[in-house]
Amino acid sequence: MEPLRDEYIEIRELLRKHPNGMSVTEIAQALGKNKHSTGRYLDGMYAAGLVEMRMFGKAKIYSPAYRVPLASLISKMNERIMILDSDFRLLVINDACLELMGKQSGDLIGQDLRYVEVADPGVFDLLSVLEGKIGDSEQVLEYPLHLDGGEVIHLHIHIIPSVDEAHQAVYVIVMVDITEEVRMIDELREREHQYRELVEMADAIILKLDKNGNILFFNEFAETFFGYRKEEVLGRNVIGTIVPPEELSGRDLKDLIAQVCTDTDSYRRNENANITKDGRLVWVRWSNRAIRSDEGEVIGVLSVGNDISDRKEMELALLSQKDRLERSFQEIECIQRFSGTINSEMSLPALLHELVRVVGKCWSKRGPTGVRITHGDDLYESGIPEGLPFVFSKPIHANGEEVGSFEVGFGGRDEEPGYYEGKEQLLSMFAEKIGFAIEWMEAGLKVLKERDLSDTILATVDAAIFVLDPKGRILRFNRRSEELIGYREEEVLGKYIWEMFTSPDMIKGVRVHIQTLVETRRVSRIRGKLTCRDQTPIIIDWSNSVICDDDGAVTHIISTGLDVTRQVESEEELRRCKSVLDRLLADEQGS
Repeated sequence: MEPLRDEYIEIRELLRKHPNGMSVTEIAQALGKNKHSTGRYLDGMYAAGLVEMRMFGKAKIYSPAYRVPLASLISKMNERIMILDSDFRLLVINDACLELMGKQSGDLIGQDLRYVEVADPGVFDLLSVLEGKIGDSEQVLEYPLHLDGGEVIHLHIHIIPSVDEAHQAVYVIVMVDITEEVRMIDELREREHQYRELVEMADAIILKLDKNGNILFFNEFAETFFGYRKEEVLGRNVIGTIVPPEELSGRDLKDLIAQVCTDTDSYRRNENANITKDGRLVWVRWSNRAIRSDEGEVIGVLSVGNDISDRKEMELALLSQKDRLERSFQEIECIQRFSGTINSEMSLPALLHELVRVVGKCWSKRGPTGVRITHGDDLYESGIPEGLPFVFSKPIHANGEEVGSFEVGFGGRDEEPGYYEGKEQLLSMFAEKIGFAIEWMEAGLKVLKERDLSDTILATVDAAIFVLDPKGRILRFNRRSEELIGYREEEVLGKYIWEMFTSPDMIKGVRVHIQTLVETRRVSRIRGKLTCRDQTPIIIDWSNSVICDDDGAVTHIISTGLDVTRQVESEEELRRCKSVLDRLLADEQGS
């Protein structure tokens, strides 16, 4: 352990004379030094366990330490240990660490780690790594320290951020020598590698080829697998014996073997077709390793192969199944798009044009596809490629009559017959749905025309017409009604018909009349006084009838009203005049 600084000795003797403790300011005044320097000395002594510190308000009070110093505990430990403050200044460093840094008796306490000078470049690099790793989080790393003399020391480094009793940040760095452990692990890995090679070769094809592809070694498993005896193949080229000149796909296997033998690192793993003595085609997955001379030149290849024929057959079956699933998915997607288009709100021409686009897009991924829909004299098609034959044609029927045709053509591919049969069923359904859509839309247009005619009649008839639901709420309100009572249609929609009347007796009578009308379903008449928006009373004669559904339930009430206000006033005036005349005649006869 290094000797104490003179300042440390002075501070320790001063504190022994003041066992109750002194502040930084008091110690600095007693020593004749500034507070900043004194504080640094005290921080170092506190970290080293030479003094105790307690907080008194915001002031730090220091007193003599009566514990075993931390530096004494760690100075002789085999692990290399350093403790730094938040400014990277060394607070504690043990003997093992000093020895590594080449500082036999130098005083490093208080120095910034980033500026510590060391002679060995490897140690310098280590300190740079430590500086970069120190932070707020705990760090664990393994570092191979290459010393200047060629020695390599493997270190397990643990950097622990912490705080001292004054809640000041410190960093504890512990470096453990794991060189022996690393050596043992490397040996274990090598033995494991050798063992794996022996195990893998026990049940695998093992070949050794020269750089020209001639067979130099052929193990027992290879003899069994390919059906050749060693004597039949040793010295012969793999091409023409266990490797065909080319695969069924057309890949040139002569070129592949040449590249494996000359550029083995690029073909460490490869799969290719092989052939047995009896002519069977098999698939092998090869692991290749270059064999090099002492000068590093590639002189051959060691190949270990595993039979993957079953896997290849499964892959081909899966590819076929994948293709079928993709086709089924396309059909499902086409049905969804077709249904979405059929159910959309479009005009008939726009709908047929969109159906051509949707159906054409469904199968365009598998080759050229053309779609054509005719409806009457109108033609809709999706850019049919020139010379594309139409393999499907179906008439379109609507309302029991042929109104057009639906045609789809495919090209550029060879599908299974069953695929076309399934597709024809789907397209037949499409043709049927197109006919239903045409029939439905034409019926809708007819309904719209009839509704427009009804609206025109309601708008032009010289009578107030109310359309009510079975509970008496107003659903429709024609123009004559607006002119008669002064309310716009949107102001009365949803209101009850009796809300238009003011007389309690009339309100009650209208409600009872509506209820009776719904129950009896018979045409009825009623006269009532109605108050207009401008508070003018009018008298209307109402003729009421009901509309029923197929089950006989009332769905609507139609009330037609005629303004008879003047007629009633004239009748009353006529009765008044008649009454006056009758009195005059009676008086004349009496005299």
